[in-house]
Amino acid sequence: MKQLNIFILSLFIAYSANADIVRNSENTIKDTKTNYLWQDTEDVSTTKRNFEEAVGYCKNLELDGHKAWELPGFMELFSIVNTKVYNPTISENFKYVVSKNYWSSKTFANATSKEAFVINFLSGAFNREKMDKLFYVRCYKKSS
Repeated sequence: MKQLNIFILSLFIAYSANADIVRNSENTIKDTKTNYLWQDTEDVSTTKRNFEEAVGYCKNLELDGHKAWELPGFMELFSIVNTKVYNPTISENFKYVVSKNYWSSKTFANATSKEAFVINFLSGAFNREKMDKLFYVRCYKKSS
């Protein structure tokens, strides 16, 4: 089991090492490797939401004329973790960051446990948390 965990962690590190983060606008960041567009507004560092609110917030977000934002999946959110830095473990191109937990859309046990995964941008660690807890949200979308 330990070898499997090490293998999975290695895949996460390799996945995140491919990020190429650039400022796209005052409100967005683009990862040119994955072609993901990331929200980077004050709201991502000031407002906490529960899981259901986070999903709805992203779904209804309109930013720089872009609609169809989503709460990122675990792998999408982990793709912006920079494992080479600490506190915060994210590219310095992101203007608004809190070294705390951010929701991902990945649920645990198909949400029967009422838990979803979060990533903490203090260290890049991840955990599962109850969906009624309040954490930060950073929406993303696939860029065209």
